[in-house]
Amino acid sequence: MSFSKSGKVFPKGPGRVPRPLSFATMISTALRTSLRGESSRIKTVALWTGANERTVKNWFTGCWAPSGDHFLGLAANSPAVLAAFLAAIHRNDCLVMADIEEARAKVAAALLALEAVHAALLESGVEAVSADE
Repeated sequence: MSFSKSGKVFPKGPGRVPRPLSFATMISTALRTSLRGESSRIKTVALWTGANERTVKNWFTGCWAPSGDHFLGLAANSPAVLAAFLAAIHRNDCLVMADIEEARAKVAAALLALEAVHAALLESGVEAVSADE
């Protein structure tokens, strides 16, 4: 018994639907965007996920995609990976919430820094000027 030879040729030309971005390529692009200019990006991602550095290098090249557990570590630590994933599943509405959370964290950090500066000024004897004056 032999298998049929028909149906093995894929159509070429303008009528062909473009293949969507593969998961591995999406992760590679997001990681490169997220960690651009960082010299120890392989080690950073390895720390985020607990993966071997060789495995992380494969993610950066787009040869392989992370497993589920590793992907969770990436999405938790890299806003670019989370944004790419949400865009791929057409859930851009969730991106707004992620942006709000990131902005809230930055405002909280700025308030802590401002309070530290204020405390240091009070300690050094400098009088604080109120906004009402």
